[in-house]
Amino acid sequence: MKTWQPVFLGFIGGLLLSGVILLLILPQRGEPIQLVTATPDLRVQITPTAATIEVYVAGAVANPGVYALPTGSRVHAALEAAGGPAEDADFERINLSAFLVDGQRVYMPRIGEAVPVDDTSRASASLDAAQPLVNINSADLQMLMSLPGIGESKAAAILSYRADHGLFTSLEELLNVPGIGQAILDEIRALITLGP
Repeated sequence: MKTWQPVFLGFIGGLLLSGVILLLILPQRGEPIQLVTATPDLRVQITPTAATIEVYVAGAVANPGVYALPTGSRVHAALEAAGGPAEDADFERINLSAFLVDGQRVYMPRIGEAVPVDDTSRASASLDAAQPLVNINSADLQMLMSLPGIGESKAAAILSYRADHGLFTSLEELLNVPGIGQAILDEIRALITLGP
């Protein structure tokens, strides 16, 4: 055999081997190529609180009535939903940044008007009226942070305690939350509730 023959035969053998490998790897003609796509894992998270609340807006507003608002809304959103305050609305006697609760009555007083009081209205109409009660069993971080003495870290601690131990059964149970002492509980006691 001549010296170039083994090189030539090796080259031909390599080409044949490459062809066989390509035939095994490539799909046959007529076979459809299948594309596999990943399906995202969609899960619905159910929250214990409703997505909307209903409040009754009355007094010095364009369109008094019942309005559905997102949970966590504030008094100013209720007034906007009612078409805005009237020209003679007394803004000094209402807390526009107070959180709303389901079933609340928001009364926008007129300048110089004596504010009507009834047992279904809570808060937001007069200077000495308290903010609506915050339900510690359903409040989110922002609602808890609206309480005096409760910043982001204490609000997060309340949410963490609630997630680990379930709903609060008494206001005193807040004393078990890290960072909440008797002084803070006494300060917020009149502003919180366990349920609707």
